[in-house]
Amino acid sequence: MKEKVSYNLYSTERRYRNETLVTYFFQANKKIIKKWKPYTLSSGETVRLNTETGEFVNYKKSEILASKNSSLRRTVILMNMLLNMNDFDWFWTITFDKNKIDRTDADAIFDCYKKYINNMKKQYPSFAYMTFPERHEDGCFHLHLLVAGLSPKQMGLVNSGKVCCHWATKRVDFHTREKIGYYSKEYFEKTKHLHELKETDGETIYNATSFAYGFTTVSRIVSRERCNSYVKKYVEKALGSTTKWKKRFYYSSNLKVPTIVKKLIGADFEEPINLKNEKLSLIDNNIYVENSKGQPYISDYNTLQIKIENSIKDNLDKGLITIDLDLDNIFNNQMSIFDKKV
Repeated sequence: MKEKVSYNLYSTERRYRNETLVTYFFQANKKIIKKWKPYTLSSGETVRLNTETGEFVNYKKSEILASKNSSLRRTVILMNMLLNMNDFDWFWTITFDKNKIDRTDADAIFDCYKKYINNMKKQYPSFAYMTFPERHEDGCFHLHLLVAGLSPKQMGLVNSGKVCCHWATKRVDFHTREKIGYYSKEYFEKTKHLHELKETDGETIYNATSFAYGFTTVSRIVSRERCNSYVKKYVEKALGSTTKWKKRFYYSSNLKVPTIVKKLIGADFEEPINLKNEKLSLIDNNIYVENSKGQPYISDYNTLQIKIENSIKDNLDKGLITIDLDLDNIFNNQMSIFDKKV
């Protein structure tokens, strides 16, 4: 007789610097052996393999899309965790020199990149980075890096004589074919009075002499939020199938990650209950949920996510009750009483 599977309700707490992300989800209480699993043929095509019969079946387009979306979601979660937990000092753009390397050769570019990264890590153990590869329509690669743990001297920075300038974005870089976003220092000074300046305008553009395989532009990160928002767009740009560029982004092992705690909330459900439509007392009466910032529901995975400030969570964990006070009204009421007495 086939053993009946029951489900447990769990929560995971990911503690970031300022807030904790709590996710509620169902999980089977025993490992379910899947009848089908992915299998890559010698031709490089991925198909479904029936583990019982050995039969191969092609994936449907809807299944391929669902798999890609699931992979992208996991990548975005990891990227957001790293960006939330770490501060970077420098933003790099690397373009490879066509006279030194074939800029369309994915494997050669990867080997060159790894050689440089490994050399920097060996020299400077504090070197921390996130790398976002990009492939242009012409097939050429270039890389965007967030860097921390290095001094300007260690990076070999030299002043290029140019500065960040938001009204220069109509110009296109000869090497990267991207909008440039910088002018010479002299031209910037002459024209800045004509524009409403942004916080990055006037920041010096450097070149990194430590990178010998092409061209670099390096600028100091002045807005962590804007920089993080900017690099997120590269994660959704798939590089295509290559033998070595298998990830959407790369990062150093010395980056900080949030602590993750998994807790059992309820056991032995006959089936996963829809966490959006059903009212579970195990969640409804939860002090974290009551003090959270909204309750986003992710239908594809039947998960409920809440965010709660660490200061509030710590008080709740200690058994302290937080009270929301309308200080403005209290102050105004006190002043009106004072005025009447006078």
